[in-house]
Order: sequence, then C-alpha cells, then structure tokens
Amino acid sequence: MPVISIWNKCNSNCIMCTNPSDFQAKDSYDNYGFNELKKRISAAKIFDERGNLIDDKMILTGGEPTIHPDFFRILSFIKRIFPPVIIELDTNGRRFCYDSFTKKVLRFKRINIYTSLHGFNAKTHDAVTRTPGSFLQTIKGIENIFKYKNLGLHELELRIIITKLTYKYTEKILEFIKDHFPEVDRIVIIFMEMEGQAKKNFKIVGLTYTQFRKFIPKIAKWIPEFKGFRFYHFPLCTIDHSLWKYTWRTLPEYEITFLPKCEVCLYKKYCLGIHKDYLEKVGSDEFKPIKKKYIVEGTTDKYRPIQNVSIK
Repeated sequence: MPVISIWNKCNSNCIMCTNPSDFQAKDSYDNYGFNELKKRISAAKIFDERGNLIDDKMILTGGEPTIHPDFFRILSFIKRIFPPVIIELDTNGRRFCYDSFTKKVLRFKRINIYTSLHGFNAKTHDAVTRTPGSFLQTIKGIENIFKYKNLGLHELELRIIITKLTYKYTEKILEFIKDHFPEVDRIVIIFMEMEGQAKKNFKIVGLTYTQFRKFIPKIAKWIPEFKGFRFYHFPLCTIDHSLWKYTWRTLPEYEITFLPKCEVCLYKKYCLGIHKDYLEKVGSDEFKPIKKKYIVEGTTDKYRPIQNVSIK
C-alpha cells in the first residue's frame, strides 16, 4: 500500500524515533509543501491501467502528519481523487485531544488511526517521548477517537514499541489498555528498528531479541483479551511457533536480509528476515535455522504469510 511521509516535523521527541537526528532540521516545504504532496499522492498506485482498484489504503506518516499546516487540505485532496481509499494515520495521537480536531478528521470517513503507547503512566510514556504532558494528551486523544468513532472511524490500532525502556512494562501497558480501551480493534507489538535516533541512542534503548524473548509468553496470555493482535519485526526463530500466525511482515525488502544459515531453515519462505541495522549493532549469533517440522497452513497474503501452525 502507498506510504507517504507528509511532514518532517513532530511535536514529540521520541528517543527511539527511526528518523535521523537532522530530519526535522530540513526545510519542510522543499519536500512537504502542499503542491509537492499533491504530485506524490496523485502518483500513488491505487488503480491499475484499466481503472480497477488495486489498493484501498493509503498511509500518511511523518514526522507527525497531523501537525502539517495543510493537513485537512491533504485529506480533502486524497478523498477527492481516491474516494474509495481508507486513509491510515500513523500518529502520536496528541492532536486528537481536541474535540474539534477529532470530529473534523473523522468526518472524512473511513479513517484508520495507528498510535503508540510507550508506557502505562505519564512517567513511563513521557520518558520515551521526552515531551512532558504527551501521555495525557495521547490518552485524551484516544478517548476522543472512541467518543466520536461513529463519525467515520474505520479502525483504531494501538502499538507498543519494544525497546530497553519499555519491554519490562509491556504487560502493564496491555493491562492499562484493557482497563481503559477494551474496544480497541487491534494491538501490535513492534520490535524497535535500529535506525535513525534509535541507532544513535542504542546504549539507552537498544535491546536484543534474546532479552525480550522471556517476556513473550506473558504477553501471549493477553492475546485472547483483544479483537486483534499482531507482532511486527520478529524473525520466526525469535518467537514461539504458536505465535507465528500473529507474526506479520511489514518491513520493506531493502531493509532486511537473510543469513547464509537461514538457507537451511524449513520456514524461510514465511519469515520476515532480519533488519540489516540490527545485524550491524547486535550481530547474528541469536538467529538459528528452524529444523523442527511443523504443519504450516500458509496464505496468499504477503504481509501475513501464516494462517496456522500445528505440531507434526
């Protein structure tokens, strides 16, 4: 699906942001002015040459897309030239703390909102965003999204990005979400990408799959509590086979690779692969080819390649 970064500025300062440290310093209107964005949006592959719809979603990201000065003009333009499209906003959710903003966005209809919780209270969340008050604004924003969901919300997805600062709190964050937002459409556990600010701040946020693996069974117990549950950025050998059906491939091919030893893994064709920057920072010792035989029910979905797994 088309992914369009519409703004390089952000109202938070997340310590593990995948954007480089100089990303916000660049002149925004060189690449993110409204006229330039219209060209990029118009070029998105939504229809084939016969006019048939080939993708019904478009992701807007940043920076923080909701603070673009022409944000509503951008939404209007997309809906005008691609009426069937679901607009997916990859946002920190803070601007949704304003009722008027939330209502105006949702009235565009068929809106997906993806936002992250980095903690279960202001102390833990704001330590990641490095922005005092961001937790309270995000929580108020999520409350408003549910308050006005009937105006045009399609899905709300809450994400937990796993870093050294968050991994021990993951279960508490899930408990917080269940207590406050049980109607959320989906939970996504995302292992951090070691690029941009995350790479620069590796000593503070860096984490290995081995360190996190012992927490995964506790997290798995929460899966039945939510409508939907996914794991992003997990090679299959880093997660139990019982969770492979929740494991999605979302990284672009140019960011990932396979090791020579992966060639003898029985399930390579279903695997995400390994992020190149992870190998650079951590190394390859953790990754082992899987030789135990399972019965794997595959899919035709390139993002979710496994439907189910059972023991042979």
